[in-house]
Amino acid sequence: MSFQNPWWADKGKIYDDGHVRKVLSSNPRFLVPPIGESSLILGPRQVGKTTYLKVTIMNLLERGVEPTKVFFFSCDALKTKEDLVSLLSQYRSLINSEGGFIFLDEVTFVEDWNVGLLHLFNAGYFRDTVVYVSGSASVSLKKETLPGRPIRKLVYYPLNFRVFFNTFYKRLNAPTLSPSDVKGFFNASAKLAPYLSELNRGLLDYVKRGGFLATAYTDGDPLNSLYEVYKDAVLSDMAKLGKNERAFREVVEKVIDFYGSRVSENTIAKETGIGSHNTVASYLSLAEDLFVLRAFYKVEDKGVNYRSFKKVYFTDPFIYRVMKRYTKGEGGIEEGEVPRVIEGVVGEHLARELSSVGYTFFKGGKEVDFVIGDIGVEVKWGRGDVRDLRTSKGYVLSLDDFRIEGGKAVVPVSVFLYLISSEKVFY
Repeated sequence: MSFQNPWWADKGKIYDDGHVRKVLSSNPRFLVPPIGESSLILGPRQVGKTTYLKVTIMNLLERGVEPTKVFFFSCDALKTKEDLVSLLSQYRSLINSEGGFIFLDEVTFVEDWNVGLLHLFNAGYFRDTVVYVSGSASVSLKKETLPGRPIRKLVYYPLNFRVFFNTFYKRLNAPTLSPSDVKGFFNASAKLAPYLSELNRGLLDYVKRGGFLATAYTDGDPLNSLYEVYKDAVLSDMAKLGKNERAFREVVEKVIDFYGSRVSENTIAKETGIGSHNTVASYLSLAEDLFVLRAFYKVEDKGVNYRSFKKVYFTDPFIYRVMKRYTKGEGGIEEGEVPRVIEGVVGEHLARELSSVGYTFFKGGKEVDFVIGDIGVEVKWGRGDVRDLRTSKGYVLSLDDFRIEGGKAVVPVSVFLYLISSEKVFY
């Protein structure tokens, strides 16, 4: 692939090409089918949770469900579990019947909301009722939210690369594969070589737009019209949780400064006015709970070392751009940043599809970007060589190289992302 005036470069920045805009402006419909059972749906702000709930309601009404049997309420205005219990008690008294469908949007900032819902379940308010609950904070996933109640816990992430490519480019005839079988994975990847140019084009558009539906359907650079929306959504959640915006901004700026590198809470504390590594840790943890960041920890022979340096990435490349403009004043992605942003995309995709994803570091400065068991993944983006991988088995992710030697394979990163990704929206 030539780098002479590539379609995505203009003064070193990613921008829209008329052909690609034509592809995305065809506006293919993207609808998530109803789940069909009581569910707690979590995910970042603006990812499409509310739209999903409303499309599900439309589906129910089209199927002939009586409108009074469907109740939707945005819970942003509620403060306590008592408010929640009162709301649903009034609804039941008004319709004077059981059963139906209840949709509670953005409920997780209501104090003790899960206690209120559990009370309603136990009191029989939800008998023969499907309950959909959405929220933006994942703290609820760390404990048994509604013990003994049949409610699924799901995370609605921004679209992964496979779903993005299938929706806005073309669907390829290739199954989702585990990276554990290096030879089998490599053989499958080679079959996608005829689509490499288009996959790379799609990946670079994904780096710019991310997996949010609003950014994918926006003409031109989505940052121009959607920056304030996404920035304010994150800051609003921080304010609701009583966090200091200045401290959050300083932490996020250092995450960008150290993007793709190992960093500690102590380092961030020393390079900002925050001072306390515990305060830094609390902001990083909260940003993870709000699906803004994801941290990867060092994997050692004895297991995961949570006390060592960590690598921190944004969960979506568009959020990277929003937070970069928020902290640096400019949200374009310079050509030299592309490999680091793509490294974060690889880490996020691995973490969604697989368990226990981390990184490792050897004496002498040899690092492996990501490890899953005995499999290493090194993200190079440019040319790749199997000698770049410091584990005995795994992958070097290149721009356009295919090669295999023993237990190590060089595979284009766009092909790797497509093959490891499922077609799931809910995880």
